[in-house]
Amino acid sequence: MATAGWLVFAGLGAVALARATTAHVPQPSRRLSDAERAELGQVAARSEPAWRERNRRSFPGDHWSQDDDFGAYERQWVLGEASRRGVPVTDVFGAIDAELHAAPVSPPRKATASPCKPRPFYD
Repeated sequence: MATAGWLVFAGLGAVALARATTAHVPQPSRRLSDAERAELGQVAARSEPAWRERNRRSFPGDHWSQDDDFGAYERQWVLGEASRRGVPVTDVFGAIDAELHAAPVSPPRKATASPCKPRPFYD
């Protein structure tokens, strides 16, 4: 009986190995050009004040929730841009990061996150 179990295990392992070695590897996505990267970074920078204002109205006085809501909104925007342009999500986040750290702007943009704070209650 133990031999039958090992045979099943070996057979399934062989099937998994065969599927892994014959799997179709997708072609790499196109990448953002330097001009597109700069453009996306600037679009995000121009949009951020409106996003932050929306978060402040949604969560007055709660900086952690404001940052959390901003992160969710920014993520949705990044996913949409990456899908629309057919590029990896990391390229869009990289464009935002490069623009965020490129030069000081006034008012300064936030390049950090609020620390996680436990809630005394959960709805």
